Amino acid sequence: MRHFPSERAPWLTLLIWGLLPGGCLAMLIVQLQAPIPWWTWFLTAELPMVMVTALAVWIWLTTGYSVTETELIVRSAFLTWRTPLSAITRVRPTRNPPASAALSLNRLEIRTRKGAGPLISPQRRDEFLQLLRERCPHARIEG
Repeated sequence: MRHFPSERAPWLTLLIWGLLPGGCLAMLIVQLQAPIPWWTWFLTAELPMVMVTALAVWIWLTTGYSVTETELIVRSAFLTWRTPLSAITRVRPTRNPPASAALSLNRLEIRTRKGAGPLISPQRRDEFLQLLRERCPHARIEG
C-alpha cells in the first residue's frame, strides 16, 4: 500500500493555522473587555469556534490517499471512501472547487463506471498518477 498525503494550499494553511485560532483568541479578548456571564460566552462563542478549529485541524492532519493492490482509499477526518481500482475509468486534472477530500484546488477528478468519483489533491502527483497507470491499465489517465 502506498500513501499520499493531500497537497496543502497556502491560503488554507493560513486559514487553519492562523485565522481560526486567532478568532478563538479574539473572542477571549472581547470577553475580558466586556464581561458577560462566562457560560453564555463559552456556549455561544468560544465552544463553537474551538470545535470548528479542532475539526479543521483534524481534516488537515488526516486527509490523504492510499493506493492498495485493489482499491483507492480516500480519508479525511472521520470519513473514508473506497473506490475499486477496477471501477476507475478516467483520471484528469481539474481545479473544480466543490467540497472534497482535497486541501488544494490543484486536484484530480476520479471518474468511475458509476459516474463521478472523488476529487483529490495528492502530493507527489506524478508518482501517484504513475502508480494508477500501472494498477489501472484500462483507465484513461491524463496529467
